[in-house]
Amino acid sequence: MIALIGDGGHSLTPFRVPPEFRLYQGVAVVVQKIAVVGCSGSGKTFVAMQLAKRCGLDHIEMDGMAFEPGWDLRPVEAFQADLEERFETATSGWVTDGNWSSLGGIQLLLAEKIIWLDLPRLTVMRQLVPRTLLRVLTRKKLWGGNREPFSNLYSLKPEKNVILWSWQEFHSLRAHYQGCLTDGSWSHAEVLRLRSRNEIEALLKA
Repeated sequence: MIALIGDGGHSLTPFRVPPEFRLYQGVAVVVQKIAVVGCSGSGKTFVAMQLAKRCGLDHIEMDGMAFEPGWDLRPVEAFQADLEERFETATSGWVTDGNWSSLGGIQLLLAEKIIWLDLPRLTVMRQLVPRTLLRVLTRKKLWGGNREPFSNLYSLKPEKNVILWSWQEFHSLRAHYQGCLTDGSWSHAEVLRLRSRNEIEALLKA
């Protein structure tokens, strides 16, 4: 059943993907597949890391697989091939964080559970702005060995300024995922739509 947390208890009863089993040390284990999505700054990586740790799953940070030095994007074919290999070698299952529509939503198609972090835009900004400033000031090494340059903070190019990117893409991404709920694109999975930090905390404490 699709359960929409914070959505008035609305539910649907779609076709569900049957569980997958893999042998691990001679024992059949159920493979869990979870995809965490949401706009930049919504807390995808934190939630995915916590779920992976609690459930004993592989955490797959898609951003970490997407970038080369100099903030260049890897070829889509190579990115997807590496992602599929990670899926295949995750013995007990995986948790992804990231949207990456360039891959055709492969992680969403394979997931048995989709967690959509649909926080208010101002809440996202309260999380994203301090995180970005901290990365700039501490020169934190990010994906592909890259660091967030100070110039990105005042860049008017959304592809460089993650704060601007998140602000501008917020409504279109929400509309896209809302469409996935209503058009059956996610009917194969259990979907949790979390609309507040309290709901996220409740999930992680469950």
